[in-house]
Amino acid sequence: MQLNLTKEQLKEMILAAMFYSWVRGGLADGRGEDFEQYHKLEEHLLSVAKVNGFNDLAENFRGSLLPSDEMSEQVEEIMSDYDDDTFWHELTMRLGKRDFWRTVSPGEEKEAEERGWLPERIHEIYKKYEDEFDEYDIGRLKIVED
Repeated sequence: MQLNLTKEQLKEMILAAMFYSWVRGGLADGRGEDFEQYHKLEEHLLSVAKVNGFNDLAENFRGSLLPSDEMSEQVEEIMSDYDDDTFWHELTMRLGKRDFWRTVSPGEEKEAEERGWLPERIHEIYKKYEDEFDEYDIGRLKIVED
């Protein structure tokens, strides 16, 4: 099989493989599973970059082929932004759903069961948390004991 890619397309594929390896490998490692298989695609794409002379994408280090420093830094920045976005999204959604179910009316509960999604009011609750976190970050969050 032949796959013709531009340098930019190969770079994006390497970045995608790096993300995949980071996420899947991290999950596998945390579960005590072998994570080496997730790294092999990344290595293969890096070897394609090296063979084609794209030395700014891959480099040899102590006998191993690794993403260049620039590629590694780019992945770390993107993963940091992704983690930040995911944190705020999950916090907003989980708190919003918690508050919705604490205040749900019988009609809303029936509507949620019938339609398979939450009534429009949920977006007002999400918005409340989005505005709170935009202005105060987590500075006003507290755990209140019953």
